[in-house]
Amino acid sequence: MAKKKQIQENEFFDINKFPSKEGMLVFGISMSQVSNIQSATKCFSYIEELVKKIMYPYVGLSFLYSDNLYFYQKGEPSKLNKKFQQLMISHKNEFNKILNNNRWYIRDSFSFLSWNQALLEVKDFMNYFSKLKEIYKKDKIFQKYLKEDIKESKKKINEESILFILEEILVFYLVSKGRLKLPNRYLNGKEKWVLWCYPGKPLKSEIYLYQKNFFNLQNKENDYENSYYDLTEKKLYNYDRVDLETLKL
Repeated sequence: MAKKKQIQENEFFDINKFPSKEGMLVFGISMSQVSNIQSATKCFSYIEELVKKIMYPYVGLSFLYSDNLYFYQKGEPSKLNKKFQQLMISHKNEFNKILNNNRWYIRDSFSFLSWNQALLEVKDFMNYFSKLKEIYKKDKIFQKYLKEDIKESKKKINEESILFILEEILVFYLVSKGRLKLPNRYLNGKEKWVLWCYPGKPLKSEIYLYQKNFFNLQNKENDYENSYYDLTEKKLYNYDRVDLETLKL
């Protein structure tokens, strides 16, 4: 009998089937990508591929818009607020139009949340965030990876860019660890697994946060508590099998 090939570090593949229990997919929507690789049409195309992996019927999807994260950018708050409100509403309306033409999808299985709505669902979010900022100030390796992420995004390395990423990856981490439950009428808090999905590779600083698990949080019920799914390359990144020193992103 042939030996089963052992999966190596930094070797990642697509998902065959999702677990046979209630689950939630989360699309983190970047406001800078909402009109291109995360447009309503593109999101629906990703969903059509993901649906093929569902065995158990109770799977929902939450769109989490990163609107308020962008207030770390320089700009007049009132103009930024108006811009992002328009983008979010247009995206949601366009997606609902697509659902109207594909009525076999369950409407209530899709939910739409702004960034601050999500933060309200976390007990002691500001406490977590304050602690993470202190950890970052002392951890040279954390600083190294986060600055590499900023360079990769072609942004300036400054306090605003650092805080943007720290807050973003903290929210992802808290969702994976079950400390942040995203409202979804179809699942009503019964999801056993949660998987972050985005069209692109993960951030090194995010992988580092999950690997170090500074807050010692566990969510063993979640099969994907240390994972991320790249919608573009159709790869599941298991952060437990990542060697950051040799990983090429």
